[in-house]
Amino acid sequence: MTVLSPMRETYFPQFLEQLAADYASENVRSGRWPQENALTRSQSELMRLLPQGTATPDNYLFEIKTDPDGQTAGYIWFAVSERQGERSTFIYEVSVFSEFRRQGHARAAFLQLEGKVRELGLKSIGLNVFYHNSAAQALYTSLGYAPTNLTMVKTLKTS
Repeated sequence: MTVLSPMRETYFPQFLEQLAADYASENVRSGRWPQENALTRSQSELMRLLPQGTATPDNYLFEIKTDPDGQTAGYIWFAVSERQGERSTFIYEVSVFSEFRRQGHARAAFLQLEGKVRELGLKSIGLNVFYHNSAAQALYTSLGYAPTNLTMVKTLKTS
């Protein structure tokens, strides 16, 4: 049974390293960032968002465990924010490691996350998904998430 377990302080450096690499790669792949300095840019962004690590206020970091005493199958990070007087949740990252994919861990983690968000008195959860990640889009749609906007870019060729 999949469970969300508060991220251990000892696990946080591994999480941060993997997340920085993944975020840089996704931004390069999507065309948002150039390859050069992508990792540095990603690391800077994460340090800005999590200046106090796991103790950063209004940020919630969890390991996705295969069971209460089981292996770490991935992680999920969400934050509480306020926009136009309304508090809501934004999922910054969810990742299930390749050897644990297609076993229902992501779906179970999202359903448990909903309970945690309700406990905080919040009524909505937002997230960003890269356009090329059709598997994640399918999961989110099946869980009731709906697009609210679409950012489009046209890359111009130089002559």
